[in-house]
Amino acid sequence: PSPPFPLPATPPLPGWSECAGAMAGRDRSRSPQAGSAKQGGGVNVKKTRKDLFAKELGYKDESNPFGDNTLTEKFTWKKKHEYLQAAGLYRGSSKEQEVQKMQAKIREIHQVKKRRDEREVERQLLEQQRLEHDKEMHDEEFGEWLTKEEKFHLDNAKARTRIRIQQGRERPLDLVAKALAIAEGEEFEEMTILDKPPHQLFTNLNLDEVEELMDEVATFVRIDKDHREFWKSMSYICNDAYETKQREKAGRSKAGSAISGLGAGVAEGVVSEIHELLCSKSKRELGDMLVEIKENMKGSAAAGMDTQFFEAVAAKIPLYVARAEVEHWHARAKAKSDAWMEK
Repeated sequence: PSPPFPLPATPPLPGWSECAGAMAGRDRSRSPQAGSAKQGGGVNVKKTRKDLFAKELGYKDESNPFGDNTLTEKFTWKKKHEYLQAAGLYRGSSKEQEVQKMQAKIREIHQVKKRRDEREVERQLLEQQRLEHDKEMHDEEFGEWLTKEEKFHLDNAKARTRIRIQQGRERPLDLVAKALAIAEGEEFEEMTILDKPPHQLFTNLNLDEVEELMDEVATFVRIDKDHREFWKSMSYICNDAYETKQREKAGRSKAGSAISGLGAGVAEGVVSEIHELLCSKSKRELGDMLVEIKENMKGSAAAGMDTQFFEAVAAKIPLYVARAEVEHWHARAKAKSDAWMEK
């Protein structure tokens, strides 16, 4: 029961307040919060997290590819913690441990990104190799198709030449091809060939006709592999004849000249003499002459020479080498044709 009258307040004992303050201070020093502050050394985990995200990943709450305004905040699984606390298994972590975990996660993210970049590089290399392989296969198939197509056209051109020869309606170059076959020992019902060397075909032709023959000669270069050197010589002669016709058309050369395009360094009076000299030489002699001219035009030996004249002559020697090749085959064919005629 309450006393019938109020009791006077009991004054505190002397020194009680000092003792209570000391006890409270000791309790605070022993509290978990105080221990964590001591262990953390004043580390601001939230600021450290934000700095790590910004420095290592380039992400901030206000700017990141995920549109997350709370990206740098720590996720706490509250239910899990409650269950662990209820079971007496919950163990808190210090600020240093939190920072170490964040750094470990950042390193793991970098490793994942590195592996992802490596896989992307590998994928690009594999894709490039696949494309190159497909291109090589396509180019190879296309090349084979082109080769077959060209062979088809060349075989047809060769067959048409044979048909025209058999039917007696040969073109001039058909007769040249026929002469080559006769020179190799083949016989025809009619063994007639050109009565003059083939390189003289171009003399009485105009510019357009020479250009047309150039295309036909190019076809024979491709289809007649057994006599390719002969047809290359014919091609060289044909090109020279085409250039000569162009100069004649432009009025820079006299029509019917034995040699055209010698230049101003050669007087007209000696052109025919040069022509006769070069015509009288064999292929080997013409080659030796060309080498000799080039050697004499080197160094001090060229001091007393008319270099312009010899350069013009040297430029025409390959033409007469080609003519010598053509005349050689024509002479072989003519000899066999004449022998057949005598029979």
